[in-house]
Amino acid sequence: MSLGAGLLLEVWEVIQDHLPNNKREDMARKLVHIFSEHGMDRDDFMDIKGEDDNIDSAIDSIYTGDGDESDLDYEDDYDN
Repeated sequence: MSLGAGLLLEVWEVIQDHLPNNKREDMARKLVHIFSEHGMDRDDFMDIKGEDDNIDSAIDSIYTGDGDESDLDYEDDYDN
């Protein structure tokens, strides 16, 4: 597993418990998008498929074209 893939999973483990369930999928998609824009490649993402359902869905949405860039607003507040 690459350093980026391991870091993504560790960051996700830390933040997911602080998010309401209905915000987790969206935040996972944003996190995967950020890592992708900073150089993590498809193979690295495929290495972590199966580790978390929300991350899997986020990876699928980016690599199958189902993701909507307009949903990736990093200024959203995630109130509990």
